[in-house]
Parts: sequence; C-alpha cells; structure tokens
Amino acid sequence: MSVIGQEAGIEHGTVKGYKQHAYRKIESCDACKKALRDDRAAARRGERPERAKLQRTSRRKTAEAVEEQTVATPVLLPVPPPPQLPDRPEIGVPIEGRELEIGDVIVFLGNHHRIDRFESYTGSLRAALGEGTRVACSGGWGMTVGPRSTVRILPRPAGGAA
Repeated sequence: MSVIGQEAGIEHGTVKGYKQHAYRKIESCDACKKALRDDRAAARRGERPERAKLQRTSRRKTAEAVEEQTVATPVLLPVPPPPQLPDRPEIGVPIEGRELEIGDVIVFLGNHHRIDRFESYTGSLRAALGEGTRVACSGGWGMTVGPRSTVRILPRPAGGAA
C-alpha cells in the first residue's frame, strides 16, 4: 500500500517530517519548514550534532574490523636490485650530472644531443635535485640536470671532452 498523498504518520515539526512531506508529495506544514530552517542554520554555525546513521553491518566494515586493519603490520617484500644495462656505448655510459661538460653528447630517448652551453636552473626542482642544478642545452633542446643525477653520455675520447 502506497503512502503517497497520505498525511497520517508524518512526524510534524522535525526534519524527518519535512522529508516525509516531500516523499509523500504533500505540501510541507509550517512546523516542518521551521524545523528544516533551524537545522540548516545550526549546520552553518557548526552547532548541529552529528545525526546517527543507520549502518548495515553486512555491507560496511564494523569498527573492530577497521581498527584491526590499521594495527596490522605491513609486509615488506624484498626489492630486487635495478637491472644492469649491458656495456653498449651506443646507449651511453652513466655519469653524474656534476661531471657533465660542454661537448659531451647526452643520449636521451635514443637521440644524441651535443652540449653547447649550460644555463642556470630557476625552477621548483632545485630543492629536490640539489644546489648546482643546471640546464644542459643543445641548440633549442635542454635537459635539467642535478649534480647527483645520472646522465648517459657517449664515451669521451681519450683526451677529455668530445
């Protein structure tokens, strides 16, 4: 049996009563409208007490299960060492960013970029990369390099920079 249109059973003067009016498609009475206004005003002032919510334990975790979950000890898995790249000069040899010099050829994504100048770095990564971070430039191309960053370059000739 439907309650649509029926006035009987509405809890007048409460927020619940206001919602019952709306559900039953009956115009709200003044007492229910006032209760809703007062509740919203209290919420804006931060005075409204938390309302109890119905919880179904079959679908939601109980407080004990949540507490049990937060106390559990994390499982640490062993981390394998990073793979060693084969000694192939065409993919470059690793050096630290502070060792990078003008004339070196950076190998980046399979492309070769000969460094013709360094520019000072003014971006937000300086704190993460360290003091001495700079931009290695090759024409219009540039790469931000921290002093401890690993950069792959083509092998240098025996006499110094390429």
